[in-house]
Amino acid sequence: MMEFGTCVRRHFDFLIDDFGFALTSAEHPVRYDAATLYVEVWWDKGQIDLVVGVKVDTEVLRPYVSHRFSIAEIVRYYKTGPFPTLASFPPMPEVAREERSVIYLAALAKKYCGDIFRGT
Repeated sequence: MMEFGTCVRRHFDFLIDDFGFALTSAEHPVRYDAATLYVEVWWDKGQIDLVVGVKVDTEVLRPYVSHRFSIAEIVRYYKTGPFPTLASFPPMPEVAREERSVIYLAALAKKYCGDIFRGT
């Protein structure tokens, strides 16, 4: 697999282009910041995950106890029916398992977090 930060930036720079985030950490964890939110993609003990953090309450996210939400929590909130697991994601034999996980997380973020990223 390519270097983790490079891989994440390849698949998550849509946050910069489409939503106006700024890349604030290109290492581990890779972090993108906007005025009210941040997005971190991290890798620990073989697990890759995405977290959306709230800097200030917005109309979309009004944290009560937590100011950090995993992508799984967000998808479960918006998605009805079965959770879209990595196993249900199309196979990509030419891509390393870790990069496939990053691509999967980016696809979930694009599909379920657009309104959150826009602040609407």
